[in-house]
Amino acid sequence: MRNSILIAALAGVVVAALTIGRAETKEASDRLVVHEWGTFTCIQDEQGHELTGVNIDDEPVPEFVHNLQPYLLNAPLISSDYWQYRQKASPRQHPLVTMRLETPVIYFHPPARAKLPMTLDVDVAFRGGWLTEFYPLARPDAPGLKQGIFEFGELTPQTVGRLSWKDLQVGTQAVGPQTDEHVWTAPRQVISADVTAASGESERYLFYRGVGNLRAPLRVATDIGSEELAIRGNFQDVLAPDQRATIPRLWLVHIRDDGKTAFREIDAIEATASPDDVLAVVRANFEEAEYDADNLDAVQTQMHTELVEAGLYPDEAAAMLATWRRAYFQSPGLRLFFPVPRAWTDLYLPLELSVAAEIERVMMGRIELITPRQRELLARIAAGPASDGKWIDAIPHSHSAAVERIRAGRADFGDPGVAVPDDYAAYVELGRFRNALVVAEERRRPTEAISKFIDTYALHPYRWEAKE
Repeated sequence: MRNSILIAALAGVVVAALTIGRAETKEASDRLVVHEWGTFTCIQDEQGHELTGVNIDDEPVPEFVHNLQPYLLNAPLISSDYWQYRQKASPRQHPLVTMRLETPVIYFHPPARAKLPMTLDVDVAFRGGWLTEFYPLARPDAPGLKQGIFEFGELTPQTVGRLSWKDLQVGTQAVGPQTDEHVWTAPRQVISADVTAASGESERYLFYRGVGNLRAPLRVATDIGSEELAIRGNFQDVLAPDQRATIPRLWLVHIRDDGKTAFREIDAIEATASPDDVLAVVRANFEEAEYDADNLDAVQTQMHTELVEAGLYPDEAAAMLATWRRAYFQSPGLRLFFPVPRAWTDLYLPLELSVAAEIERVMMGRIELITPRQRELLARIAAGPASDGKWIDAIPHSHSAAVERIRAGRADFGDPGVAVPDDYAAYVELGRFRNALVVAEERRRPTEAISKFIDTYALHPYRWEAKE
């Protein structure tokens, strides 16, 4: 409730100021103002290496959103159609997906004296990834996409996915599709121009997202002995040897299962072209006294301030935080947040407009870090005994909703009416990236029990075949 009140307050107090401030800005400029926000998400092990298979979609978007392959499903799990589940419009557990490009949205603010609607083209590319979902309708392009059918295959840092909105109408005052999905309605709470695509579809913003085979802008290695994190950069392809990129603020956030949060603000760092340079050393653990339910408000307020300083309008920053409230601030885990330097974003996610515009791109980097507790849970699964999955078939008919959620890989299945095996309970507690963690643990320390667990619950990575 406190988080909801905070977000509402952040959005509400800025309306009058925005109306005046933006009008003054637009009168002083004859250029279109374009603002974009989004998140690059990875999970890294203690050595700072990205785990694969992170295209897990626990923030589904409405059915009207377009994607490249809506019918690409995985092999059935435990001989049940319920186990067929697609993730981020790409195969679940794809062994080459190391990054999630989460919900970039693009807002348009025309000049005050512009004749509306104005027409323009918008093109975005993802170097090292596929742009898999989008709205309104765009023209997609990706290797393997032919005649509207997308055959997923190899994904490498050289792969380029593209989206193109041609003849986009800006300033149409059109109404977007009806939906009550929070991940979709939260970004609408912004004062900006509505857009209408050539297809006739309209919305308050352009939306897209995808998956990639990329290293995160930062690499975080954990020293178990000293309980410290060493932060290095991955800017060797972005910066020249004599260049620097400033990351003005970082936050290490740990959210526990009881909802209490501890966080540590990290001072500005200067990224260099050398991947070996240690940019910061941070204490990895938190004392009990540092955990407090009110810390969520504090870290969100700090992030809002930084997002505005980076170029977003206050209501845009509030909408971003509201959209990712559950993923950022309510899902248990240890994660590092930081604003991604514009040079990194522009290299890997180039954006082009057909008209002159003042463009601000404020992307958040989010690196999930493996905790000692998660290592304990993985050890429990690996030690066995491995469950056989028959407990799912024993769930009473009165709990059928739990069955569907379990078979869909959901953790929020509630009380299934039967005892949940210890290994599966540990699996659920692993959090959002549980599948990637279990598969990585089998590679790291294979045991008969963890292999059987993967077989039983069909957690095998997607298998693709390279084409000649």
